[in-house]
Amino acid sequence: MITGDAKDTAQAIAKEVGILEKGNGLVWTSSDLAKMSDEEIIKILPELRVVARALPTDKSRLVKLAKSMDWVVGMTGDGVNDAPAVKNADVGFSMGNGTDMTKESSDIVILDNNFISLTNAVRYGRTLLKSIRKFLIFQLTVNVAAILVAFLGPFFGTDLPLTMTQLLWVNIVMDTLAAFAFSGEAALQRYMNEKPVPKSESLITGDMWSAILIDGFYMAFLSLFFLTSDFVSGLFVCDEIRCADPEVNLVLLTAFFGFFVFMNNFNKFNARTESLNLFEHITENRSFIMVVILIFFLQTTFTYVGGEVLRTVGLTLKEWGYVLLFAVTIIPLDLTRKFLRNTFVGNPVL
Repeated sequence: MITGDAKDTAQAIAKEVGILEKGNGLVWTSSDLAKMSDEEIIKILPELRVVARALPTDKSRLVKLAKSMDWVVGMTGDGVNDAPAVKNADVGFSMGNGTDMTKESSDIVILDNNFISLTNAVRYGRTLLKSIRKFLIFQLTVNVAAILVAFLGPFFGTDLPLTMTQLLWVNIVMDTLAAFAFSGEAALQRYMNEKPVPKSESLITGDMWSAILIDGFYMAFLSLFFLTSDFVSGLFVCDEIRCADPEVNLVLLTAFFGFFVFMNNFNKFNARTESLNLFEHITENRSFIMVVILIFFLQTTFTYVGGEVLRTVGLTLKEWGYVLLFAVTIIPLDLTRKFLRNTFVGNPVL
């Protein structure tokens, strides 16, 4: 806390709001800092909690030194003299009743003048990062599976199993609708218990890579098994009504189309939470529920009305049951991955 108040006043307020706990942390004045070199301040900065009788130049100096330590620096202010420090910080906050110069220099304006809004800004910022990472897990898993099927398919005696029109629909499902589904994730209070993410940290973490590669390889393997196995083809038998060309098993190809979309739709539940509880706070994200239901409905409908455009034929209720059974296996697989991660690496859910 950098304030123009007297040292005793600043120290009392800092204790009340939790900046100083049990006497831990340093309380300095502007005159104390003026006597110190930059190197000396850098050494004590991790323990510095309060700067009293502060001048505007103190704010700018501390921002500069903190950034030289590769810290992510946030600064608040409302007066004209605060503008340089607010502007030079990584994230500058200005108050709604502050000067126009400070507002223009800042990144975020707190309209209600309530410092609790700072906490909410951090919480929603962390939620946004997590939503982006959830979408990346889902999207890259689909890409890994699709690339492996396209590359390995010819070696197993099968060409591309999806038509261009079907791929267009899959692309809509995996991009547009998935982005909409993950955009409404709840800003959970437990996110505030996590350590700040360093600026140098990769957007894709090790846990994300494990989900992408394990689930992606499994999807590819199950897709190739679905297309080449005599057992599976025996479940989706052609008949004279649905297959005009006996050489092409449209029933199997239609089932695979539904299976591929359904499996990725089920994988949304895996991607949306790091927890073993896939339904954690799910009712707080209505857009997710709507998208999942919409995809199941549209995919089933397209199967019956797609015809030659989507290269589909109607499936029986029993055949839909088989499709769902194959598709839902992605959930226990990823739950097993999460359980092993929690056991041997640690549970990221605080």
